[in-house]
Amino acid sequence: MARKVRIFVEDTPQHIVLRGINNKTIFNDKTDYHTFLFLLAEISKKIDIEIHSYVLMPTYFEFLATPLNQAGISKFMQSLGQQYVIYFNKKYSRKGTLWDGRYKASLIEKSYLFDIMRYIESLPKKENLVKEVSNYLYSSIHNNLLNEKNPIISHHKQYKSLGYTDEERLTRYSQIFYAKIDKKKENFIETCLEKQQITGSPTFIEKLEKLIGITLKQKPRGRPKKNKNQGNKKMYKKLVVLDKNNHKDLRVKAMSDLNFAKGSAFIPVIANEVASVGTSFPVVFSTGKQPSLITLVSLGGESLAINHEGKWINAYVPSFLRKYPFSLSSTQDNPNQKIILIDEESDLVSTSEGNLLFTEESEQSPTLENAVKFLTSHEKQTIITQNIVQVIIDSGILEEREISVGEGDEKQVLVNGFSVIDREKLNALSDDILADWVRKGIMNMIEAHIQSLEHIETLFKLAQQRQN
Repeated sequence: MARKVRIFVEDTPQHIVLRGINNKTIFNDKTDYHTFLFLLAEISKKIDIEIHSYVLMPTYFEFLATPLNQAGISKFMQSLGQQYVIYFNKKYSRKGTLWDGRYKASLIEKSYLFDIMRYIESLPKKENLVKEVSNYLYSSIHNNLLNEKNPIISHHKQYKSLGYTDEERLTRYSQIFYAKIDKKKENFIETCLEKQQITGSPTFIEKLEKLIGITLKQKPRGRPKKNKNQGNKKMYKKLVVLDKNNHKDLRVKAMSDLNFAKGSAFIPVIANEVASVGTSFPVVFSTGKQPSLITLVSLGGESLAINHEGKWINAYVPSFLRKYPFSLSSTQDNPNQKIILIDEESDLVSTSEGNLLFTEESEQSPTLENAVKFLTSHEKQTIITQNIVQVIIDSGILEEREISVGEGDEKQVLVNGFSVIDREKLNALSDDILADWVRKGIMNMIEAHIQSLEHIETLFKLAQQRQN
């Protein structure tokens, strides 16, 4: 199971909590608290992170911060956690970890900044450690609300915008802090942190999804419905039969970008290109009534294989994309009779730009002839691929898979509705079957498929790169 995805977006704060293992008390006396605060101040100076508010509670540490680079939070938490464990274990003659797994983090929309600051600094009163938050010594309340110097705190620009003087800022923040608590909003903040979801509005989350190309919304609990077209937007807008009379003036421009496919979560692949496509992206088997070979290019958002300029990020472009805006289909009366289709609403199709599809004599132009040759070749390879896929399905060696992050209630399914070959089941096939597959070249395709699965991790890396 993959770990929860860590999301970094420039100039965006995060709400974070680190708990003691099995709810263990991690601060037993004043020395423990002061040691942790000292480490907090020293490490925050060395690592690119700005802490806006914090609280040290007996069994956990919670804070709000803005990382200044992608590795800021993880490096900070690793260094802080390790150094405090060394101190704690030596003092109390113990061994092993002190922390309850990894820290939990929630990326926050800036409109929630003051709500989360107040939430953090109110925890001592909420958990009945003090009657007044100002009496609690181990939080940022003394700086943010009382203007006492604190080397740990770096005020967020929204806090600074509360006024031109310290007095104005303290007055405005005091009004925010002591305003009536919105229980619904407070519960939302708690849930988002616990489940490591985005603390923000649906609009904010949609903007992030478009920015980084990964689905961030929490999926409903329960087993996801099988859907081979999950997240896949149609590449063709309006396919019509190409007709020499109706389309005698139609032209097609050379393909300059692949933006027509940027909404595709997967791309169909033919057998003889699995090795080429599989060097960059995972090639898997779709599920459903007509299983086929596809390459996964998304984690729920837009395609990660197409960059901001509309270019495929690697040298080999799948043939399915290269045949656009044309397609080949069978007639209803005769499956063996093929007709050429074209996407009338494609940006490549025009009556004023590009190469004509028909000559003045209503014959196919060289442009259309080349397109037909490519379509015919692709169709033949598609039929071969379908036959190979059916043989593999009949052998019973496919296993359904999904790409997910988190565990239990926090589990988030990013991609499902696909299968992969199980290596053990493959090896258990009879020697005569395997020998036949070797002769037919099926084993080469299978090996390329299995090796391509390593690039599931590539999708996560691409999503992280897109954030920047």
